[in-house]
Amino acid sequence: MANIYSSGEYASLNPSWHQEHSQWKADQVIRMFQRHGLNPKTIAELGCGAGGILASLHDRLVPQPSCVGYEISPQAFAMARKREANGLKFVLGPSDLVTDQFDVVLAMDVFEHVEDYLGFIRGMKKIGVWKILHIPLDLSLVSIYKPILLQQARDGVGHLHYFTRETAIASLEHAGLSVKDWFYTSVEIDHGPHGRKRLHSLREFLFTRNQDLAARWLGGFSLLVLAH
Repeated sequence: MANIYSSGEYASLNPSWHQEHSQWKADQVIRMFQRHGLNPKTIAELGCGAGGILASLHDRLVPQPSCVGYEISPQAFAMARKREANGLKFVLGPSDLVTDQFDVVLAMDVFEHVEDYLGFIRGMKKIGVWKILHIPLDLSLVSIYKPILLQQARDGVGHLHYFTRETAIASLEHAGLSVKDWFYTSVEIDHGPHGRKRLHSLREFLFTRNQDLAARWLGGFSLLVLAH
């Protein structure tokens, strides 16, 4: 896993490190907190990238939590550490070295990049009371019909594993987590199409009628999961 992230290859392909979606992803986490009345005092994020999600949570939650982000890419860590503040710090190093305990541990679009993704999930269980994971659902009828989409997910953003809602949840449970809640997310629906407008319109229409079918048929969705 570490090679393309520590070597700078991933940074060259994704120089923004997806910071344009950080605020939106923090919104999804806060939505989950609100659904369950969670008010964590300590938060860790594994694979925190440029730190935008964690910084947003640190600034917006009241009372302000103590937050630590862990990242293996020197390029992303250099961006994240510029965000450091009182109660917000970042560490350069792998998540399997984390020994502290946290109220909530986040992995936002992370474990699909990890070769031993089940081991990664088991590691989350050891260090956090609650786990929140954001998981891209790359598998759909569209992506199976057009397998170049899956290749682009691998070549462009380093996805090694592809999931549906069912296989994502089954993987978490197989690794020992107890799933308490989940909901679909779509940055395209919330912020406008990145690809063909006709497909976007169809995706948005079907999602209002049947969320499962929209995700399973058309793709373009992720899953936000709360687990214990």
